[in-house]
Formats: sequence, C-alpha cells, structure tokens
Amino acid sequence: MTIGHKPIVAITMGDPAGIGPEVILKALIDPAVHRTCNPLILGDWGVLQRTERRQKKPPTLIRWDHGQSLASLFRRGGSVVCPLSTLKSTESRPAFPSKAGGHAAYGYIRVAAKLALSKVADAIATAPISKSILINAGYNYPGHTELLAELSRTPECRMMLIGKRLRVVPVTGHISFTQVARSLTRDGIRVTLELTHRNLRSLFGIGKPRIAVAALNPHGGEEGIFGDEEKKIIAPAVEAARRSGIQALGPFPADSLFHHAVRGDYDAVVCMYHDQALIPLKLHHFFGGVALTLGPPFIRTSVDHGTAYDIAGKGKADESSMKEAILLAAALARRTRRRRPE
Repeated sequence: MTIGHKPIVAITMGDPAGIGPEVILKALIDPAVHRTCNPLILGDWGVLQRTERRQKKPPTLIRWDHGQSLASLFRRGGSVVCPLSTLKSTESRPAFPSKAGGHAAYGYIRVAAKLALSKVADAIATAPISKSILINAGYNYPGHTELLAELSRTPECRMMLIGKRLRVVPVTGHISFTQVARSLTRDGIRVTLELTHRNLRSLFGIGKPRIAVAALNPHGGEEGIFGDEEKKIIAPAVEAARRSGIQALGPFPADSLFHHAVRGDYDAVVCMYHDQALIPLKLHHFFGGVALTLGPPFIRTSVDHGTAYDIAGKGKADESSMKEAILLAAALARRTRRRRPE
C-alpha cells in the first residue's frame, strides 16, 4: 500500500526497555526518511511519549486510532503510531526489561508481518529485541528471523548483513559455537547460496552476482589436517551451486577472504557461522550496518545491534543503523514495486 507514491514502512519498536524507542525517534527526525517513505510505528504510545520528552528535537507523532483513515493521517505529515500495547512505566523502564515488554515486542512483530502479508505495509524495519526476554515471555525463538519465518510460513530464511563495502550471509545463526560444525550440511549451504544469489539479483539488481564462500577451519582445513568440513561439506555444496548457474567461489580461508571482499572482488560472502560474518561487517560498519532477511515474501530490514540496555534511556544511542534500515526498506520496496506487472 503506497500513499502519495511513497511506500509504507512498518517500524516495530522492539524491546520497550531497550534503545529501540530512542533510535526510532532519532531516525525519524531526518527529512530523508519522510522523503522516501511513510513511517508507521508499531509500538506503545505511552513509551514513545515518555521517550519523546527526553529528546531535544522529537519528531511529530500522530496516533492511529481504530476507524481512522491511514491515508488521511499520513497526509497530515509526521509519523503515524499504531498503539499495540499500554505498558505501565514500571513495565517499560529503560534498562529494566520485563516479561510484559517481551509480550509487547512479540506483538509488534506479529502485527508487522500481518500488515506486510496483507500488503498494507510495503516493508518492515525492526528495532532490536532481547532473545532472552522474548523466550522468558513464552516465545521460544532465537531471534526475529526464525519468528518471521514461522509467521510467514517460509521454510528457509537467512540473514544478510549489509554495509557500504561488505555484504555477508551466515549459514548458521544464533547457535553455540560448539554446535556449528555439526549443524553444517550441504543442503544448508546450498540453500544459503541460492537465497543470496536470488536476492542479489532481484533486490540489488546485480545481474551475475559473485559470491565467495568462507571456509570453516584455519587455512581452509589445510588438506584435512585442521578439519575435513571443507572437503566433505562445503566444497561439494559450492560445486552443486555452480552447476545450477550460481557464481559461487571457494571455500576460501576466512583470514584473508574479507580483505578481498571489502576491496570489491565479491558481491557477498557466505559465512559458516554468526561471528565469522559479523566481526568483519562490524569492523568496517560498526555504525550504519543493516540486516536484511532473505526468504520471506516481504521486505524486512533491521538494525545490526542489540537492545543496549546499558545506555537505554540515557540519550546516547546512535540511530544510524535504524535510519539506514528504514531507508533500505523503503528503497527495496520501491524497487520491488517497479518490477511488478501492471
């Protein structure tokens, strides 16, 4: 659903006790956001009002109540808020997460998925949640990706982390390091390569994506001396992807691969585990990095950081990742809309 030729981006507030409310309001001050999209915040009106009072230059917020026309609200300017919870100040105190906040955060994500699937929203941009608080509230998901996969009935999802000089996609997600090697499969790597290839073409307009694949073990296993996952799992998956027309290269030793990737030799790097992907991404793009979910039938971007309870409510949070997530969601929504047949 577009209003005034601008896509609607549903922005979930994340954990109410984290920095989500703050970085959203700070991001919405930038005129670039309003030039590119109609922001629709899914969150808590009271929490946003309390956060707004702590800011020197808060954005204009407009409450969307039942029965009101969404289009007419956006024509008034400002950012529209869909109030989905009414948390007490004790349940949403910055830096003090609560089970009620976990319930609320789940609800924001669930409604965002419904709005995107029903085409009311053109894209989703999410503020950070706490996995432990979400699970403590009764929702056993290790993160947004797995939850959105279930809500959209998508069998396979992956996360692409994006900066101006680097794109990375981990095969395995939020699991312990001791589980990584036994969780790697040829099919899992192949699916990751297929999703990466497809989205680089469809969303980023790269005709023939060059995808590098990182090895798991030091020196790429050194002919099996330091591990045989490269020979038994990774290399066969890469070869299978190549046979299907994907320009997959590797596996390459991870200690040197990212130098070449940042230099522009590859369009994305498929990594074997979370930190193998996130460490180089955050080294180069600690501020302003964005996550993009690959797989669901809608666009979803996110910040590439957590709830940062240690600085929540102190006005110190950097909003650049939130802003970039909203801008990327809007840009991809416009690109997707242009490709749709009339």
